[in-house]
Amino acid sequence: MLRSRSNIAALLCLLILVMPAAQASEEPPELMGETVKISEILDSVSDFQGKMVVIEGKIEIECRSGCWFILGDGTASIYVDLLPSGLVIPQKSRSDARVYGLVTTKDGEPMMIGKIVRIDGEIIR
Repeated sequence: MLRSRSNIAALLCLLILVMPAAQASEEPPELMGETVKISEILDSVSDFQGKMVVIEGKIEIECRSGCWFILGDGTASIYVDLLPSGLVIPQKSRSDARVYGLVTTKDGEPMMIGKIVRIDGEIIR
């Protein structure tokens, strides 16, 4: 009896550890949208202002606490702020990232408020 309880407890612990990882790896539909080049956003800020878009590229610079980063896609780079969404990312500088977020401006400069981020297959929301 004790042995079967131990097995059940071990199985439950394993399920608890595996379930969040499985849920986190599912691609949210928001990230499946068409990717916009960062240069398009910078060239036509007024067209994208207040719109939700998907961008992707490499993390060029990241703050130590993971609340913002600069994303470059080869055409341009943009500041992505995660703090308004209550998100933080692990230290993943130079990693590939895909971001779903709101295009806005701060001090006259185009930027993005990230709502969902995928970095190296990990989903952060």
